[in-house]
Amino acid sequence: MRGFLDAEVLMLAVSLATFGYLTLRALWEKSRTLFSASAGWAFLCVHVVLRILGHPSFAEVFLYFFALGVSLYVVLLVIEMHPSKTSLFALYLLVPVSHVVYRIIGVLGYKVPKGVGGIASDSGVMLLITAYVAYRVFKRPWLSLSMIPVAVVFLGYKVLRGTFLGLSLMAVGAVVFSIATIRVTREGLFKGGKAPEVETKGLVLVEGRNLKSILDKYRDSPVLLLTREEGEFPENWSVFRVSTVPFENSIPPTALEKIRHLIVQYLLEAKKSGFRGLVVIDCLDFLLLYNDKLAVLKFLGDVRDHAMVNDGVVFVGLSESVDEHTRRLIEKLSDERL
Repeated sequence: MRGFLDAEVLMLAVSLATFGYLTLRALWEKSRTLFSASAGWAFLCVHVVLRILGHPSFAEVFLYFFALGVSLYVVLLVIEMHPSKTSLFALYLLVPVSHVVYRIIGVLGYKVPKGVGGIASDSGVMLLITAYVAYRVFKRPWLSLSMIPVAVVFLGYKVLRGTFLGLSLMAVGAVVFSIATIRVTREGLFKGGKAPEVETKGLVLVEGRNLKSILDKYRDSPVLLLTREEGEFPENWSVFRVSTVPFENSIPPTALEKIRHLIVQYLLEAKKSGFRGLVVIDCLDFLLLYNDKLAVLKFLGDVRDHAMVNDGVVFVGLSESVDEHTRRLIEKLSDERL
């Protein structure tokens, strides 16, 4: 009996710690993606508390919301970072498949434990699908494999519930899954490398003909590049392509708030790592084409202020297609021109 309680307490402690960490991160970064993950772990806390209080049947409902929160976290990450992979979401139509499988087994004359194929089984199937989607999109075996022990317990919840094997698998699975989740959420845009030698900070305008020399100069340094161009880039660069067509690491030109968020996150991560964040915007003309001019100017002004506060530099390529009036307005926001 003592072993059962210890496993429950371990699960509760892990769930609370993970929920607390993800909630603080979500509040700090104002991230709905992290909020969905923290909500999932909050539901697991409720599940464990109800089990300890002696309400296992009611507690089962919260397993589904735990799986839903975790799955939503992965889904939002895919939509945000890899929109071309969203077709994988069709696999979630298989969530009720456990009901069909167990019904077929029953029709064939085999005895199926009462209640198997219910809410917990749906939750297990959902987690297995999420593990597969996470592996296909992010290529992170650690995150995907960590979901499997928990998913197995959910699939056989009615059989394993209350047994030492079930509690052990759940406790160990919760610990491993928690570690994997935290590791993934801590992976940022800033990849590190050779410290850049930069003499200025803030918003720096670069004539289009000079932009290539800037990129060559900082080729060995970590850079956040927002561009329309395709090609091979250094491994320690974080590259996002601005495009109206969704594909891996693409951002719509109208998503100025999302672009701003990426830049600010990168500058913060660089500063915390002891570096000066370098950002290059090589698609200003395209942003002006799809957005109101005033909105783009506000965006540049906001980005400039964050660069100054975080001791970073945002290089903005200025092509010949930008009209003279807009150039003068942008120059008033900038700190230097190359």
